[in-house]
Amino acid sequence: MTPPQPQPTDSVHSLPPRSGAKLTPVLRPGHPFSGPELSAMVSDGILNRILLDAHVPVGTALTRVSKLHVLRAVIPAHLQRRGVLGRLGAAWFYDCAEVPEPLPILVAKDARTTTTLPRGFSLHQTAFNPFDRVVHEDLAVTSPLRTAVDVALHVPGSEGTGALHWLMASPHLHCPPELVLAALEAVGKKPGRRQALARVRKVGRAVERGYEATGR
Repeated sequence: MTPPQPQPTDSVHSLPPRSGAKLTPVLRPGHPFSGPELSAMVSDGILNRILLDAHVPVGTALTRVSKLHVLRAVIPAHLQRRGVLGRLGAAWFYDCAEVPEPLPILVAKDARTTTTLPRGFSLHQTAFNPFDRVVHEDLAVTSPLRTAVDVALHVPGSEGTGALHWLMASPHLHCPPELVLAALEAVGKKPGRRQALARVRKVGRAVERGYEATGR
């Protein structure tokens, strides 16, 4: 899987309030069309399925703002309040990975997890440091640095490697290889940490070669 080229115009900082912003029309089964009707419109080139069962009109630019509109439409309210979009979900938000299924939601270790998890989501309990979360309007996403650390630790294979590469190679995300390595070192003893460090070093060398080739 080759992830899309990150967009350098997108900032890592929290997005401005949505007042006055044009809302992206997001269509889901029953709101107002049925699932088969939406599928037919995808076949006819009218809609694109973006995330889980959410569709947007063809030609809609997938900016961070439009992604937020889609995420609000598919993530249940209780998970929006308590959860944080993380791992490959956050990498997709930062334009560094394809859409993941299931969509990973992180919750604090001390959070109650008795709520039934909707289909299409995975829930992961973890600890957060103060700067691990960035709130875009009212939706929390792991910071690029925390996302890179989590991907290195928890997302195996080419999918994780590709996302890790783009996260570290995108200057506007501010998580170069040396910073990701330092963050992993600070994690302490954790299963898979040694392999994650080796992985970041290997991918980091490829990122540095890319910098040299482009003169950056």
